[in-house]
Amino acid sequence: MMGFAALLIAALLGYFGVRLWLPNDNGRSPWTPALHASLGIGLGLGSTSCLYFLLLAGGAANLSVIVGCELVALCTAGAFVLRRRTASPPGGSPDALPSFSWNWLAALGLAAMLSLFVAGFANTSDLNPQGGWDAFAIWNLRARFLIHTETWKYAVTGLPVGTHMEYPLLLSSVIARGWVYAGSLSPIVPIATAFVFAVALVILLVSTLALARGASLGLLAGVLLLANPSFVNQAASQYADLPLAFFFLAALALIVLSGESARPARCLSLAGVFAGFAAWTKNEGTLLLIALAAALFVSAWRSAGWRAAARQSGIFLLGALPGLLLVLWFKMALAPPDPLAGQMTVNLGQKLAHAGRWFQVAGGFLKQAWELYIFPGPPLALLAVTCVVLRLRPRNQPSLAPLLAILIVLAGYFAIFLATKDDLEWLFATTLDRLYMHVWPALVLAVFLLLRRPEDFAVTSSPAKSRRAR
Repeated sequence: MMGFAALLIAALLGYFGVRLWLPNDNGRSPWTPALHASLGIGLGLGSTSCLYFLLLAGGAANLSVIVGCELVALCTAGAFVLRRRTASPPGGSPDALPSFSWNWLAALGLAAMLSLFVAGFANTSDLNPQGGWDAFAIWNLRARFLIHTETWKYAVTGLPVGTHMEYPLLLSSVIARGWVYAGSLSPIVPIATAFVFAVALVILLVSTLALARGASLGLLAGVLLLANPSFVNQAASQYADLPLAFFFLAALALIVLSGESARPARCLSLAGVFAGFAAWTKNEGTLLLIALAAALFVSAWRSAGWRAAARQSGIFLLGALPGLLLVLWFKMALAPPDPLAGQMTVNLGQKLAHAGRWFQVAGGFLKQAWELYIFPGPPLALLAVTCVVLRLRPRNQPSLAPLLAILIVLAGYFAIFLATKDDLEWLFATTLDRLYMHVWPALVLAVFLLLRRPEDFAVTSSPAKSRRAR
């Protein structure tokens, strides 16, 4: 029971933090609490993970200290939220997007897909409560070392080989913190953590699109996200890839919403915080952070000039700075050397000059994409059908940052496959499905931002309403 309390405290702490951080641009929208709740889960789990690891490294990570620090922060943040709520004058209703009479059908579809996800997750977790191999051999194994101040350094040793002790520790710290609360190594803690991240990711995608483009597109995007069989499998596997996808999506969502915010700097700085959490989750998170910063700079430069681009990117990187500093300290002072970094330069010129290797990597990427996302896996095919049915919205400077960030990430993964000395066929079979999951929710967001809404087809006869359509 106390393991669930750990998740609840983190979620409440994050929710209050988001309420204080973000401007109340859509205060009357029914989707704003959903957005704040989903972001709050990520902010709470990420920040309490960092706090727990710092207390652990300082030799103070016992239950009383952890609970004391978090309850003080929770009460303080809650008091500020209450004070801000009572001090804020009542505002008018925001400019609501046109409602669509068939939204109930999309909501019913999303509820059905969520039910199938919960059933599949529960069944898989019941059959294999320890999760997939990487969960058992990497994330949960390291969490076992992180539950005590005298054993935590075993989570960053060079042995045993194959356990990737050089990986960052966000997920392992979250699980270890839950075990400290629970007082035992209950498998419920990593299972509940994986479930919470997965559900928060769905709510985040739906609420972001509902606020930016309307409820109908948000609900349809949630259905499409859950139509990916890999989503259920990877959530129940308890890997760090779904939390990484959550933080990537959270940063992109905030970048998108900053374009319509009265105080965009707050959204961009919080986006940076989530990007920093991504770097603290997996090594690939650093690439995601770089991609986000580059995409934000290019998108802002395209729309507002290089000065605005430099300012926005600077705010984003300032938000990411705490997470980057923690990762830098971890990598330089604690973690063993990254074997991937050492092998990247071995025969690099020969690999890059070999045309057959380029074709082999490209073929592997396309083959896995076809098998996982087109046939027999349908999600990418469903996304293409949705694009054909709804069609692209009229050209009005939509944000290209999400698509650009995804392309940069995929290009980075492609370059890593080119440079690695590991067997490519083995990598295609064991890693590409997880790498694609990093960008799948972000791809759904990026594509749906470019599409017309179902209600646009229903209100075109009304000029007054058409002018309000985005």
